[in-house]
Amino acid sequence: MFKKIVLYGLAYGSAATAMHLIYWYRDLYLTPSFGSVLPLLGNVVFTGLAVWQFLKQLKKESAEPVNLGKALFGSLLTSLLVAMCTIAGLQHVLKNEPGKIKSCTDIAMKHQTARIQKETKKEEQAAKIEEAKAYVSKQLDPMSISVSQIQMCLSTGVVIALLVFVRSGRNS
Repeated sequence: MFKKIVLYGLAYGSAATAMHLIYWYRDLYLTPSFGSVLPLLGNVVFTGLAVWQFLKQLKKESAEPVNLGKALFGSLLTSLLVAMCTIAGLQHVLKNEPGKIKSCTDIAMKHQTARIQKETKKEEQAAKIEEAKAYVSKQLDPMSISVSQIQMCLSTGVVIALLVFVRSGRNS
């Protein structure tokens, strides 16, 4: 079981990481387009595929039906491995490409400042802009990125595991 977890976790985790690296190295954050949602879709799709493949293989290899606990435990570990691969890729960008992070922060602040200037009164704008700066810098903090990646991958993994488990129980 653990060999399958490592196999599917690393295979699909590296694919999700590649999506993130393409996002950063091709400067897809510069324009609001479909490329902006590519890493998010990559995480959800690749985590779902990893869990689905793991459960499919687990069911194929076992003589007796797979219980829910085993399915959820394996799915959580597979999802966690996908998340760890993605976090490693993002940490690489954060540590080795400060120019890209600064550029992304500047673009986010430009959009936030324009929104604040349009929606708030002049006397409140300075305080709101400072709040937005703190929020944007917190979003690109390594710990914040890591927590959000883990949460996204684990929740996707659990949902897919439950869907696959319920569907396979209905077919039996």
